[in-house]
Amino acid sequence: MKTSAVNLEAMKEFGVAGFEAARSLSELNLRTWEKLLEKQAETFGLFADAGVELVKATSEAKEIKDLVAAEMSVAKQFGENVAAKSREAVQLTTEARDDYRSWIEQGFETFSKQVSQSVKVA
Repeated sequence: MKTSAVNLEAMKEFGVAGFEAARSLSELNLRTWEKLLEKQAETFGLFADAGVELVKATSEAKEIKDLVAAEMSVAKQFGENVAAKSREAVQLTTEARDDYRSWIEQGFETFSKQVSQSVKVA
């Protein structure tokens, strides 16, 4: 039968492991959100750049066909840029999914080891 000291030590180990898991999860969340916010800011920059280009085209166009051609060019470039940012965001979320899966697997592994050690002491 386990003594109180052994029980307290096991509880301490579970507590430390739980704290470490929570800390690593918060770091993972922070890194993921920073990357997502960066992509969002880059995408917003694309909107701003396209707006500036449209204003520039409107002010410089001498004929309607020039304006339409400039608008089509800006729209095409904008669409390509947004599609590229979307692919980057998908890649980022895939990496985040893998990181979260790894975190969960590591947590289960740590928990299983601690339970096994606790059972051996009993």
